Amino acid sequence: MRPFSVILAQQDSQAAKRLAEKLRPEFRSITTAESVNDIRVKVARLRPTLAIVDLELVSYAEVKELCSAFPATAFVGIHRLADEEMWSRALAMGAQDCCAANDVHGILLAADRCASPARVQAAAA
Repeated sequence: MRPFSVILAQQDSQAAKRLAEKLRPEFRSITTAESVNDIRVKVARLRPTLAIVDLELVSYAEVKELCSAFPATAFVGIHRLADEEMWSRALAMGAQDCCAANDVHGILLAADRCASPARVQAAAA
């Protein structure tokens, strides 16, 4: 288990439930968010190490704003049709990675790369 908290925001609530169930054993806690405003509120309140955000729910401009507003949280974009262009755009906006929404292994690899000890401590403080 990774010793940190995660916010998961996905446009499709049923897909979010399925993904959260698959990821739950891997993290200390997972909280879901349903909108960009909900992400902002929950990241500010819970200070997670990682936020997994659906690029169908959150625009690239919003990803950039979230990354700037919450530098202690790593943002990973997900999309049902993730491709190389989405990956490079998401990274250009400050995201740590971009994966297919159903790629649990890829999301976990991104989480491991994003969760430096300093970031985990900053989010926990």
